[in-house]
Amino acid sequence: MKLILMIASLFLLSGCTTTKPSVTEYRVVAKNINTNSRADGYLDKSLKVSQAFSSSVLMSLKMNYGQDENKIFSYTESQWSETPNHAITLQIYEKVRDSNLFKNVQISKSRSNGDLILEINIEDFMQYYSEDLKESYANVVISLTLIDLKTREVLSAKTFKSKVNSTTLNADGGVEALNASLSNVLEQSLEWLNGVCK
Repeated sequence: MKLILMIASLFLLSGCTTTKPSVTEYRVVAKNINTNSRADGYLDKSLKVSQAFSSSVLMSLKMNYGQDENKIFSYTESQWSETPNHAITLQIYEKVRDSNLFKNVQISKSRSNGDLILEINIEDFMQYYSEDLKESYANVVISLTLIDLKTREVLSAKTFKSKVNSTTLNADGGVEALNASLSNVLEQSLEWLNGVCK
């Protein structure tokens, strides 16, 4: 009798549990970027890369997408492995460091004093869908400002944009397009820095 009661209890309790869909995590990764500098650069200067400024949406692990100009939604089964704000800052830091345009490159948390600072403002980093949901693209807009830390003088500033169509109408396609779009922006950014350093 006890065995029957135990089995009945387990059966009833199992009916009360709900299965939650697993969440897929995605990374922000810029690929295939030529970091070789063609200028002498500021080889006697150290550069500090500041933490990026951005909207609070990009400081969350939620993976958002836009529809039309005014609607923003979040994927329920997909999210970022780290916030886009932090990930993009690290990508910029790594690519600039590898360009060898500066004596050394530090991240903003470094206690060392730099000669120059690179300020980052992420204006857009999102996947967008058309109103009829039949097309999708990624849009990345990042502004960079190179500042002399001693004089506080702005040496140069520029905004970089890239729009890449998604190959699939889902989070996978959005991440692929966002990473490709970010790669385009970083390639443009390095060309700009290379020109500033001549």
